[in-house]
Amino acid sequence: MMPVGRWCGVAAAGVAALMAGALIATPSQAAGDGAEIYLVQALPGRSLDVTIDGKTVAEGVAAAKVAGPFDVPAGSHRVSVADGDQVVVEKSVEVGGNDSSDVVVHLPAPGESEPVMTVYQNDLAAVPADKAKLTVAHTAAVPPADITVNGKVLFRDIANGEALDLIVPVATYTIAIVPTGQEKPVYLGPLTLTVTGGALNRVYAVGDPEQKTMNVVWHEIDVPTSGSQAPKRIDTGTGGQAAALNSGREPLLWVDLTR
Repeated sequence: MMPVGRWCGVAAAGVAALMAGALIATPSQAAGDGAEIYLVQALPGRSLDVTIDGKTVAEGVAAAKVAGPFDVPAGSHRVSVADGDQVVVEKSVEVGGNDSSDVVVHLPAPGESEPVMTVYQNDLAAVPADKAKLTVAHTAAVPPADITVNGKVLFRDIANGEALDLIVPVATYTIAIVPTGQEKPVYLGPLTLTVTGGALNRVYAVGDPEQKTMNVVWHEIDVPTSGSQAPKRIDTGTGGQAAALNSGREPLLWVDLTR
């Protein structure tokens, strides 16, 4: 039987309505140096079986669903997904002690044909109760794109497989994904998302606009809360213009949320 964490796979038109009643997964409780893995199924129209190190851990995972968490020891693990007897994609995933990771099976960038598997580490550090961690990941079959928040372009040139990590006030945001430097066509949205405070809110853009399968997968994980004040600005993450953060240089974009 498939263990189910806090997941919500939703079409763009119904995101806000479905989020309110979803379950919440707690941070890893594996003892010692254990870790946890979630499997995010982002292949439209597929039903996949999941194995870790040759052992079946979930069967019939539908599109836009999240399976897990699966407890594993720290180290290297072979994660594989199959459609019936056919292996769709597999990958060696390295996890550290007390790590939490999302393993996303999704469509590749345009020009490529085979599904890919991308691993994102979940940041389970504490966050103030009135703030939320928000990660937006581009895992759809579209070229590098811009992400707009409340009608403004905040993140530019985000490629397939890249993600952006933010700390934001608890609020409702309107998000859309459009071609880099353009307003149309709108690949996804605009959709309304209400983030949950004291939690890691992960948003995955998935699907293929040419096949009319664009969608969003919402995965929320509870994290500890702190009493300190969170920064009053948005820090960009690991994609496109955010590369400066990872190189230790001053980032290209700061957004003051108090204005």
